[in-house]
Amino acid sequence: MPKQTLKAAPERWHDWRNDARELAIVVIGVLIALLAQEVVQSWEWKQKVTAAERAMRHEMLWDNGPQLYQRAVMHPCAVQRLDAIRAAVETGKPRAEIAALTDSYSAPYFSYDSIARDAANTSDVAGHMPADTMDLFAIVYTQMAPMTRNSEKEVADLAQLHALSHNGGALRAAERDKALSAVEALRSDDHLMWLVSGWTMPKLRELGSLDAERVREMMDDARDRYGDCVKPLPADFPAGVR
Repeated sequence: MPKQTLKAAPERWHDWRNDARELAIVVIGVLIALLAQEVVQSWEWKQKVTAAERAMRHEMLWDNGPQLYQRAVMHPCAVQRLDAIRAAVETGKPRAEIAALTDSYSAPYFSYDSIARDAANTSDVAGHMPADTMDLFAIVYTQMAPMTRNSEKEVADLAQLHALSHNGGALRAAERDKALSAVEALRSDDHLMWLVSGWTMPKLRELGSLDAERVREMMDDARDRYGDCVKPLPADFPAGVR
């Protein structure tokens, strides 16, 4: 019986060019997907940065800035009133006159906020902002927490000044000492407000213009407290102002 020879199965033709084409399509698809993802993320960060910067500008130019402006315009009036109280106490003016002066000294309480800046830092948006922009915001925001603490202290010092009794004859020695102590504490509080306002205002002008309506409200409130003594600040404040 003749011997049969087994034939090997024909090898499948391996088209390397087709494989290369498919691989290239896959690679290009992955690159396109990565590029699209990067574009989307870049757009999202840009939107977040824009929103965060808008919030910080609003916080500084609508809220904190006009409050600092008010403290600056009130400063000469506050100094004048504190000088009058001290003089009245030291020269032994009648209790009613001194009490009227102490009651007339007024200072608003405000918090100086950094909510928008804190949110930008917490969400890492600050890290995507231009360095010079974030540095400018950082400079002005460093003063907000001390200003809030000083405003809180001023409330307590003002309460001590207003605690002077309206009843009785001439002030006793203890009352004079307490009144003078409160006057000098308030002088220190106001002076810090004045210094920070003068230091911060030029930086705020680099961020933009203070909200005009908000400034008008602050000016009206200041005039309610100190009348015609309150004058608008010069445009280049604090240049030329003592």
